[in-house]
Amino acid sequence: MALTHSTTARNAATDAVTALIGASGNLVFRLTGSVGSPGTAVATLALSADAFGNASSGVATANSITADTNATGNALPVATATLETSGGTVHVQAEVAASGDDIDMSGGLTVDAGDTVSCSALTYAAIPQ
Repeated sequence: MALTHSTTARNAATDAVTALIGASGNLVFRLTGSVGSPGTAVATLALSADAFGNASSGVATANSITADTNATGNALPVATATLETSGGTVHVQAEVAASGDDIDMSGGLTVDAGDTVSCSALTYAAIPQ
């Protein structure tokens, strides 16, 4: 039997994680890494002052995300992204690919120095449905 959670439990778990990210967190694209060892950052996108709305059906939607208009860049492809506090504490790590992964990058996976990196939409669910 599959493990299932009520919508109330999914909302509570999602809201707890997004609260850890805080009011002004960051979405950071990285070459490699994990939560404990996040790896080299190539672009940092600031989340708005009210980073995520309250979860609905277990999913929280990010509010405004500011593009990084002068990325640090690197010659290697992006492989992960982190959601973290404005002070740099990582709480979520996601896999990045051109398509079909946690976060999809449509403009290619290599970010050069000076590139603009933006995110048009971002949702987070602590417990998949």
